[in-house]
Amino acid sequence: MKPNNNMKQNILIAATDLITKNGIKNTSLADIANSVGISKGTLYYHYSSKDDIIFSIADSHLNIITDAILNCVQNIKTESPKDKIVEFIINKITTIESTGRVHMYLICEAITGNEPLKERIRVKYIQWRNTLKSEIEKSFIDNKESSEALSFLLISIVDGLVIQSLLKTEKLPYENIATFLINKWY
Repeated sequence: MKPNNNMKQNILIAATDLITKNGIKNTSLADIANSVGISKGTLYYHYSSKDDIIFSIADSHLNIITDAILNCVQNIKTESPKDKIVEFIINKITTIESTGRVHMYLICEAITGNEPLKERIRVKYIQWRNTLKSEIEKSFIDNKESSEALSFLLISIVDGLVIQSLLKTEKLPYENIATFLINKWY
């Protein structure tokens, strides 16, 4: 018998919702099964463990962010002012709908000992940074060392802005951040 992809999708949606509300550690397989309205046996038919569900959520989540980064950097107009380009990148990446909390839970899970998840996230971060570096080089920085440094900085800034956004510390001044980066960069 072949697993039902619709059911797998329903399980992932329910698991993501529960993890977003309760965190990874406070979400059990029983919680997920109850949320979907299936038995734990049916859940095990589709996913053999909680880690399998987490890996599927991580893959889906990381692909959403990868697509957003690619879309963002591919739609940059090279004639735009440099501060508007950086502002656009920062704003676009940090406003990916409903992924900030899941992203932080996945990062925490990876940092606290889930080595396979850590490796998946590490590979994606390298991919994101290399994508940004490549597009920055094409768009407005000819110097490879500078574009590499800016790509690292942008990824780090985005992570920090996601945390600040989740904590709702205050309204984030994306335009001012971008202008500051460009003014200090050149």
